[in-house]
Amino acid sequence: MISQEPTMTQSTTIPITNFFASGDYTARIAVGSQGTIVNLILDTGSSTLAVKSSKYNPAEDTALQTTSFAQDVSYGTGGWAGPLIQTRISFGDNENSVTLEEGYLAITDASLPSNFGNADGILGLAYKGLNQGYNLSAFFQQHQLPSTSFPWPFSVVNSATGLSQLMALFQTLQFEDIPPCFEQLQQQVNIPNKFAFYTLRSYPSFASLTPETDPLNQGFFILGGGEEKVDLYTGSFIDVPVLDDLYYNVVLKAVQVGQSAIQPVSPLPAALKQTLISNAIVDSGTNSLCLAPDVWKSLLSGFEAVNQGFVQLIQQGSASGIDQSQIDLSQWPNVDLILSGLNGDVRLTVAPKTYWQFDAFSPGQAFFVIESGGTPQSILGLPLMNNYYTVFDRSLDAYGTVRFASINGR
Repeated sequence: MISQEPTMTQSTTIPITNFFASGDYTARIAVGSQGTIVNLILDTGSSTLAVKSSKYNPAEDTALQTTSFAQDVSYGTGGWAGPLIQTRISFGDNENSVTLEEGYLAITDASLPSNFGNADGILGLAYKGLNQGYNLSAFFQQHQLPSTSFPWPFSVVNSATGLSQLMALFQTLQFEDIPPCFEQLQQQVNIPNKFAFYTLRSYPSFASLTPETDPLNQGFFILGGGEEKVDLYTGSFIDVPVLDDLYYNVVLKAVQVGQSAIQPVSPLPAALKQTLISNAIVDSGTNSLCLAPDVWKSLLSGFEAVNQGFVQLIQQGSASGIDQSQIDLSQWPNVDLILSGLNGDVRLTVAPKTYWQFDAFSPGQAFFVIESGGTPQSILGLPLMNNYYTVFDRSLDAYGTVRFASINGR
């Protein structure tokens, strides 16, 4: 192992875009001795750093160190498995760039085609409990195989069935929590225990002929910082405590649509508290507000109270999009989410221009990006964050605090 003395560094501002992953934001990261540039989804709902095997050639990487570990992850839209290695990982391309000399990285050798869209992989920003590695040492010894997971010793068809079989094998093996990349950055480079997002959209805008360069589709990721970027936000911060060191768990207390009645939200059922922790999480890797069924029902009732015709437009806009000429944003109300704050309840506002995404997928088409989920836990994704400069400060309070300040430019 390489011994690396921690050195203080300033925060690093990294440009991000929602173009490659159809809504999720990606950052350009350099991996390996050859500095291969990959566009990775920035996801606060997971913790693993993984790169597609088609985008990074480990055979050319002189910084690569093998391990006996493998990883597998299932997402709502796919899954993958592959070897865990250590190599050089660099963030930023200016004088404040940050480099890990032996960062953990998984290579997605067995995966489903729906993974990551046109992005090259994912960078999970949650806590280490979501970053498990399976120790294959006993398996290798039993089958008289080399003792490292790279080169990948499994021949698996990239299908749901093949991936499920491989994951079932891993479940029989010992596993350990692998330090996530952001945790390694703190240990090796001593960056501050925080990061921040500046985003404007939850789906790419196709209003321009060049959506890949449209300013609406760009943003910033602040590695190791947040509050010092005063040009990115206005006013003071609203602080929401994180309740566990797994996801960014928060408590959603109530919702209100415009001036309609405030609707209380059901607490998480006691039987689910051990696994889900709370009734909501803040997740940069979800480009919708995916609400628990009771919250969704309250939301529709609120819209209907404002205008009885809104529900039909919501149904059309949720399913396949709608001609945006039918949506007069000035007539649509704000949606307020009431959460438990550090010093009492706080109110966060989702504006019509963020829950209706205009010019989504094609010019002139609007999508409604609030939906009903299948569990009692609501996922507060990008349509909330698009209204706020959002700082994930893991050094505050017991498990961290998510800080929201009005975004500059809205």
